[in-house]
Amino acid sequence: MPGALREETAQLLADYFQHRLGAAALPPSRTAETLRRVADELESRERPFFRDACGAAAAAEPGEAAALLGRVAAQMEAEGGLNWGRVVALVVFAGNLAAALAERGARDETGALVEALAAYLAGEKREWLEAHGGWDGFYHFFNKHDSDAADQSSTISNAIMAAAGFGLAGLAFLLAVR
Repeated sequence: MPGALREETAQLLADYFQHRLGAAALPPSRTAETLRRVADELESRERPFFRDACGAAAAAEPGEAAALLGRVAAQMEAEGGLNWGRVVALVVFAGNLAAALAERGARDETGALVEALAAYLAGEKREWLEAHGGWDGFYHFFNKHDSDAADQSSTISNAIMAAAGFGLAGLAFLLAVR
């Protein structure tokens, strides 16, 4: 199971990064489609923040991006634990960091970001992920089939913004002092 969870996590992240970098492929699963949709919503709400934070971070030394992502994940954990909104915020941060690196000609560092985030989620946070239904739990959390579309959209927005408040301020502080 841990190997399967790690593989699924890496596939979902790689799909989202490709999506974020402009690849036109169809999502490989309903969970990947949900991750794209929810992450796009958070990014559209906080685009200036993510663009500025990741633009500055991408100027770091080559190979530093994965370490920075690890520090951001640790900061997020210190500010209140993990929930699905914070997972999405971390994925959006990593996707924006990958895009900023690609703009600077360091597209090859994307794989290291996928590996670092997959190791964190499916390794360090495996118990949390499994306790919350794994990626099927993620899918069901953001796809309440018994509610109407407007209610579901409101639920998604509220969940993302409440949970993603993983400390956009804390993240900004972390990036400022690195």
